[in-house]
Amino acid sequence: MKSFKKLTGTVMCLVIVLWVCSCKKEIAATPSVKHDPTAGVVSQIKNDDGFMPGKYVFFQVIQQPDAIDTTASFSINVFAKFTDDLTGIPVNAGNIVINNSQTITSGAGNLYQYSYDQNTLLKAKSYLGNYVDIQVKGSNVIDSLTRKLYIPRPVFLNNLYKSIFTISNNKSYHFSWNADPQNMFGKVLIQVDHYPGLPAHDTSINLISVKSLVYTVNDNGNFVIPAADLQRFPVSSYISISISRASDNIWPTDKSQVEFIAVSASTSAPILIKN
Repeated sequence: MKSFKKLTGTVMCLVIVLWVCSCKKEIAATPSVKHDPTAGVVSQIKNDDGFMPGKYVFFQVIQQPDAIDTTASFSINVFAKFTDDLTGIPVNAGNIVINNSQTITSGAGNLYQYSYDQNTLLKAKSYLGNYVDIQVKGSNVIDSLTRKLYIPRPVFLNNLYKSIFTISNNKSYHFSWNADPQNMFGKVLIQVDHYPGLPAHDTSINLISVKSLVYTVNDNGNFVIPAADLQRFPVSSYISISISRASDNIWPTDKSQVEFIAVSASTSAPILIKN
C-alpha cells in the first residue's frame, strides 16, 4: 500500500502551526516558525515511495508546546480531497460524517477542511486513542463508504515544555514521551529541525542552513539524540524537536481508492544550541 509523501503540499496554505512563547525578553528573538510536523509522516514511517493519494481523509492532531494536555494546547483539524482520476481536478464527494455526529461539507474548490474550535475541541479530544467511524456520503463520481480509523494518542514531550531552554551540541540528549500501545505501526517519527536566518546571538551564523535530523524509532517513550548528530547545529542557533505517530486505512472502491489517515504530533518550543 502506498501512502503520501507531502500531504501538506495541498493543504499547507490551510495549516498554520502556532508557536506559543512567553513574554520574556529573551523570547522576543526566538523563531516564530510555520512548521507542520505531520508532513509526510505516514510515508516515512512505512518507508514507502511517498505516493500522494488522490482521494483522502486526513485527521491531524498537533500538540502545542505551551502546556501539557490543556484545551488551549491542541490544534485538531480534518482535511479531505477527492480528485477525478482522469482530470486530477477535485470533485465533490458529498458530506463527510465522523461518528455519526460531526458533518463536514466541501468548501471552495471542492476541498474539505474543518478545524475544531474551543466549543468542539473537547469532543475531538475524546477521539484520541480511539477508533472513529468516518463516512464519505459519496456522489455521482465518488463511492459512498464508511470505515474505522484509529486516531493515535496525543504526543506529550515530557521534558520539552519550557518556554525556552538550551541543549548542548557536545552531549547526547535524552528525552521522553508517552507511548501509544495501540500504535498500528509501532513507530514514531522524530525530527530535529534547524532554523537558519532566524534569531541568533551571533549573526554570522544566520545564513547557515543545516539538514534536519530524522529518525524512525520504536514508540517506547524514550530516545537519545547522539552528540555526534547534534554537532551539526551551530552554537547560538535554534532547533525544534517534534515527534509524530500515525495510522492509515486504505480501501479500494469501484471508483479508485480512498485513504484514511491520522497523525498525532507534538513540537517543542524553540531550543537554543550551546556548547
